[in-house]
Amino acid sequence: QVILNDLAIDHLIKPSLFLSGDFLDYFRISEDETLVYIADVSGHGASSAFVTVLLKNLTNRLQRNLRRKSSDDILYPARFLERINNELMDTGLGKHATVFVGIISASQRRLRYAVGGHFPMPVITFESGEAHFLEGSGPAVGLFDDPVWEEYELVLSGPFQLLLFSDGILEVLQAANLDKKEQQLLEL
Repeated sequence: QVILNDLAIDHLIKPSLFLSGDFLDYFRISEDETLVYIADVSGHGASSAFVTVLLKNLTNRLQRNLRRKSSDDILYPARFLERINNELMDTGLGKHATVFVGIISASQRRLRYAVGGHFPMPVITFESGEAHFLEGSGPAVGLFDDPVWEEYELVLSGPFQLLLFSDGILEVLQAANLDKKEQQLLEL
């Protein structure tokens, strides 16, 4: 477990038997804001795994650009997706990815996020224990030259848990169909 800006962050990765393109990352972008994202690159094998390295390299560059004050793209979830999209389009690998990116502000108690085709959507829970999927949609990254992503905002009133999953979670749930698997995720 890591503590960033008073947020307790933990993750679990269950490796598959072959190279894949599932990736998550989180880091502080200011004294107040923490960025979290999850990506699932299309396909399997070395080229999908390579794209995860490209994503990590891009986020490191965007953090460096912010420190140098040459670009603040990392502060805006939709622009973050635009940068990933441009990188993937430029590689010519024919790869695309689904991505969820969120920025949590500790002082403003809010989550700003954008969705690049990611499924299943993250689950949020509050003190009441009620869980629900975040709302939102948008195109996957790496498919189109000039896609548009909407930025969403959620007030984080009180303690919360934000749970991000790759679509691999759907493979291990034992429910009969996708609707029941989503319901099972909320119940768990």
